[in-house]
Amino acid sequence: MEVVKQAKSVRINREKILELAKKWAKENIKVPRRPVEDILDTKNERKILDYLIILDTLNFCFWSQREKWNIKYKGKKYDGYFAMSLCLKKFFEEKPEQAEFKNLAKIFYKDFCDIFKGKPACHGLRHQVLPGGGELQFLRKRWPGARSVSRALLKKYNGDSRKFIASAKHKFSILVPKIYKELPTFGDTAKYNGKKVYLLKRAQILAADICFAFGNKGIGRFDDLNYLTSMPDYKLPQILRHWGILAYSRELENKIRNRILIHASSKEEVEIRGATVWAVEYLKDELLKFGKKFHAYEIDWILWIKSQEENIKNPYHLTKTIFY
Repeated sequence: MEVVKQAKSVRINREKILELAKKWAKENIKVPRRPVEDILDTKNERKILDYLIILDTLNFCFWSQREKWNIKYKGKKYDGYFAMSLCLKKFFEEKPEQAEFKNLAKIFYKDFCDIFKGKPACHGLRHQVLPGGGELQFLRKRWPGARSVSRALLKKYNGDSRKFIASAKHKFSILVPKIYKELPTFGDTAKYNGKKVYLLKRAQILAADICFAFGNKGIGRFDDLNYLTSMPDYKLPQILRHWGILAYSRELENKIRNRILIHASSKEEVEIRGATVWAVEYLKDELLKFGKKFHAYEIDWILWIKSQEENIKNPYHLTKTIFY
């Protein structure tokens, strides 16, 4: 909240939030169904958790100033997160032994890159991932992330992801801080006017993905769903800006319009992300007044889907970061 109060470059338009809440209430908006193509098709709990942990370790920065990396899967083109998740899913299905933490902890860079080349699958296998265009950037940052997270889980939990998740005792309020503290590369924090700000986008996404994958049952059951905030990235503020909910200073607007990089942990970047979190909280409160109860992560998902569907003219802000 202090970020929103002190912000110089970003402000939240509460009237626009009320307008959107009224519109959604009138439309009786629902949470869109999550696609299941990116979920590992197995009843093996440990494998599902291993996959999700590595997936969200790598889940950042899919924009490109050149051709966007993409693949073809079952005749359909995918880019960004879904392209990466399908490549990783193929790796876990076809090379289960190599996908274990003990092997990922020491995987060579070339072998890691091969996972995301989108090479055709061999004859007879269920899924085909075909080469598309562009190149997945930040492979040099994703690679050590996968290795270090695997090593951390081997060291403390003997590589058993079930023990790691079970130690949270079905509480997001325990799991998210554990992810942030115990798994390398998940420390999504920043300093703003001398105070530490906890954004934790990927830690929260991992927690939410586990909950979704298990239908909020068994090892994936969590009793404090309201603990999660929205997961501030670059797509959510883009659509919130498109709808007039977020307003930027002229200087920041010019930077984004001209595709000038916004530095990670800069005041402008922290203000964009902080305002995104609170805009979603305000929207959640307004929707409740109309009898529409949503968790923040559900509104996050609605907004993300809308950002993929709408024709948004203003570009999103560009920040080179491993956190989103």
